[in-house]
Amino acid sequence: MSEAPRVAFAVYGCRLNQAEAEAWRTALARRGARVAEPAEADVLCLHSCAVTAAAVREALRALRAWRAAHPRGRVVVSGCAATLLPPGLADLALPHAEKARWLRAVCALLGLPGAEAGEAAAPPPRRTRAALIAQDGCDRFCAYCIVPRMRGAPTSVPMGALLRAAAERFAQGFREIVLTGCNLALYRDPDTGAALPELLARLCDVPGEGRFRLGSLEPCVTDDAALFRLAAGSGGRLCAFFHLPIQSGSDALLARMGRPYGAARIRATLDALCGALPFCGLGADWIAGLPGETEADAEATRRLLADYPFTGAHVFPYSKRPGTPAAAFPGQVPSERIAARAAALRAVAAETRRLALRRFLGRELCVIPERTRTGRCEGWSAEYLRCRLPESAPRGVPTAFVPTAILPDGTLG
Repeated sequence: MSEAPRVAFAVYGCRLNQAEAEAWRTALARRGARVAEPAEADVLCLHSCAVTAAAVREALRALRAWRAAHPRGRVVVSGCAATLLPPGLADLALPHAEKARWLRAVCALLGLPGAEAGEAAAPPPRRTRAALIAQDGCDRFCAYCIVPRMRGAPTSVPMGALLRAAAERFAQGFREIVLTGCNLALYRDPDTGAALPELLARLCDVPGEGRFRLGSLEPCVTDDAALFRLAAGSGGRLCAFFHLPIQSGSDALLARMGRPYGAARIRATLDALCGALPFCGLGADWIAGLPGETEADAEATRRLLADYPFTGAHVFPYSKRPGTPAAAFPGQVPSERIAARAAALRAVAAETRRLALRRFLGRELCVIPERTRTGRCEGWSAEYLRCRLPESAPRGVPTAFVPTAILPDGTLG
């Protein structure tokens, strides 16, 4: 290309995908690429997700639509669905196993200055929040999940490298670092074997003005109680927010899924969390309609969701993934019943969230204002509550905030 390529990113899926794409976007911009919106770009980098069939279909629709609108454009496909999309749609397809050469391969395709092998990715270009990838891969092979087959066995970034990277992020002005991974609870320092609680304890001692937030955390894999105690005693350095992919409240379904806990153990974990951090933010993932799910199973999940102060919930209608055990399970639930059960779960989640948010009214929170929207400044509290502040709130500066009203999309104060 004679002119600097205009590159757009379409990113699907988890925080890990978002963090990887942001680092690549920054690295390409530093090499002369112009970051653009998809409609104005001549190169589309599509970072895909395969966690559900719907995610694959959505990526495929977006790719075909962009190709139709830009017949002379170039397409780079990466991520978990790179091997699931039809061949010939991309100029360059890099499945997860080839992720390490993404930057070099794309620079070569676009005629940009090359990247050295093993080059550290640049931090995401956000004013207040940076992602820090600590771990990748998973070996849990839950019955419904294709991700371990896409991302491979667990690997972890050495603790020393993460401590240095965190210090650099704070020195660059970031005020929140989100620690992320494919299955963050599986983190083990390659040099010492130290697990996630030890890493977080060391991170909390990193110099700099800022806080740490955990991405999604598989429960009952690492020492959850130690994490909760650490957050409670960190003085706000570790955000009081935990997102747990619980999936179900039914012992029978959890066993069919291959989850490492039953309902009693997950309740004990939630009790420990709420005991250590009674005003924490609490999110969870839930699956509706796994093959074999009965009305009693669905009710057990709704009951678990209603019994704890969840401030957020992601409800996933079961999606058959070819190649996973669940795809061949007997008792496949009809799609209309899956939709009804998902809707019922979302209704419980909405009411649970409303009650959980009311507990924060009049309670001082620490918010980092990020942007102005409709005459108000918006930011996120340590508990991962969206907070709307006066427009004069200082951007990027941790700010005391007292919620006075609950809004459909957060709090006002």
